[in-house]
Amino acid sequence: MFSGRINFSDLNSPLVIDGEGIFFGSSGLHPFQHRLLFTEILISRKRVAIFNSERFSDESSGFLDEKSVRDELIDDRIKQYHLRFLDFSAIIIDRESLTFSCHASSIVYAPFYLKHDPGGVSIDWDYRRLLKDTDIDVAWDVVITQIQGIMPYGHRTVVEGVVRTTAGAILAASKNGIEISLPYPVTFSAPFDQIDNGDIERHFISALEALLGARPLENRRTAVELSGGMDSALSSMIAKNLLGDGLFSITAQFDGTMGAAQQERCTALIQAGGFDNLNLPAARLAPFGETSLRRVRYGVMPEDESYPEIFEASLGVAQAAGIDTLISGLGGDELYVIYEDEDGGRNREHAANCPFLTEAGQNYARTVHISYPAGWLAESCWYSSASRSQRLLRHGIWPVYPYQNIQLSQFISKLPYKYRSNRNILRKSISLLLNNDMYERAYVKETFDPVAIRGIKENESYLSELVRSSRISNHKYLKNNKILSSIRSDFDKIDRHTYNCLFQTLKVLCFFQ
Repeated sequence: MFSGRINFSDLNSPLVIDGEGIFFGSSGLHPFQHRLLFTEILISRKRVAIFNSERFSDESSGFLDEKSVRDELIDDRIKQYHLRFLDFSAIIIDRESLTFSCHASSIVYAPFYLKHDPGGVSIDWDYRRLLKDTDIDVAWDVVITQIQGIMPYGHRTVVEGVVRTTAGAILAASKNGIEISLPYPVTFSAPFDQIDNGDIERHFISALEALLGARPLENRRTAVELSGGMDSALSSMIAKNLLGDGLFSITAQFDGTMGAAQQERCTALIQAGGFDNLNLPAARLAPFGETSLRRVRYGVMPEDESYPEIFEASLGVAQAAGIDTLISGLGGDELYVIYEDEDGGRNREHAANCPFLTEAGQNYARTVHISYPAGWLAESCWYSSASRSQRLLRHGIWPVYPYQNIQLSQFISKLPYKYRSNRNILRKSISLLLNNDMYERAYVKETFDPVAIRGIKENESYLSELVRSSRISNHKYLKNNKILSSIRSDFDKIDRHTYNCLFQTLKVLCFFQ
C-alpha cells in the first residue's frame, strides 16, 4: 500500500521522515494513511524496513517512530507480520547492494504496482496514476489468457513491464529489473469425518465476530455491502451485532424476478440490521456508458471488477457521508472448499473454447498459463481483492473482508462435508442471526448479467467502433468480425459462455483504447 518513486542511486541517502512520507535523496515513499492502518519504520546498519499494516484495536495509528535495530531483527519482524491475521505490505531497502524488495501478506487486500526503468522504480497502489501520460506495451500472453477466460492470478499485468505485489510473494528490484520469489504452496489435509459439537454455527459466528472486533471499527464511519446474497448477509449482520444500529449500507436494485427476490432479502436484512441504506438503480448505471471510466484510456484494468460504474457511484456517496471503512462478503463463495472425492469431480472446471480466439490463440493461451502456488485462500479471493482495491483507496475507504482469513479458511476446510456442501454452515448461521430461514430455502441468485447486457446494447455504436479501431481485436489470434457480430447479437438467444467471453473481451479492448 505504497506510492512514490525509488531511485537506485538514492538508496544510501539519509532518511527524512515526516507525516507525509519517507524521503531519501530525490526518492520518496508514501504509505497509504488511514485510521485502520499504521506505518512502522526499522533502520539497521544494512537495511531500512518500512511496514504499512492494518492495526488491532489496541495499536496506535499513523506513523510510528522509526527505530534503530539489529539487522537480524528485520527478518524476525517480517515473520511476525506474516503471523498476524491482518493485511500488510513492506518495502525493505538494502543499502549495501542498492536494491530493495517488496513483501505482501497472504491475504493482500490492496496490492501496489511497480514500473521499472534504468534509474529506478515508480510505485503506486493506483495503476491509473502510474500509467498516466505514458505509452505502454501490451503483455500479449496475459491478454490472450484473459480473453480465453483463464484469468491468471500473478504478479504480471496486461501492461508489459508493470507488475504488482501478490499474496505471500517477494518482488526484488535492482538495476537489472524485477524478479519474483513465489510462496510455497500449502497442502490441504483431509477433513474430519464428523465432529461432536452440535453448535458449530455459533462457533463460526463467534470467529467472524472476533475477526471484525479485533479492528478499531466505528459505527458512523463503517458501511456494509448488501447484495442480497448469503455472504454479504452474514458479514453485515455480524457487523451490526458488533457496532449497533445505524450502519450505512449499500445495495443495488435489479429488475425482473431476480431483482424482486433480491429486494425481498435486502429489505429483510435492512430491517433486521437497522441499516441506513443507499439503494442504487443498477440499470441506470450499466457498463460502458458515456460517463463510465471504461471510456477512459487505462481507466479500468481488465483485471478489475466487472461493474465499476455502480461501485464508483456508491463509493462517492459513502465518502460524502463520512464512510472510511467498507465491510464486504467478498471471498465467501471460495471459503467452502469441496475436495475432489466428495462430489465425484463435479467441482473441477476447465476453460472452454473462446469463440473470439482462433484455434492457434486458444492453444497459445493454454500453453502460457501458469497457476499461482496454492494458498489457504483461493486465487479468486486474491484476484477480487486486487480488482477493487485502488477504487476503494481512491475514495479514502479501507476494505475489510472477514471471510478472507487464513485461520478461518483452515477451520472451515476441516469441517465434515455436510457443513461445507451447499455452504450449509453459512445458511444456518444466517438463520440464527435473522431468525428467518430464507437463505436455507431455494432462492433466485443475484447476477449482474442483465445490466451488463443492457450496457452492451445501449452502447453498441461506441463498442463497435472500439472493436474496429482496436490494436487488440486486430491481433492475429482474435476474430475481429466475430466480436463485431456478437455485439449486435440477439442477447435473448446468446449462450452464457459466449456472453461471458464477449464481456471479458470488451473490458480488455476498453483499457487499451
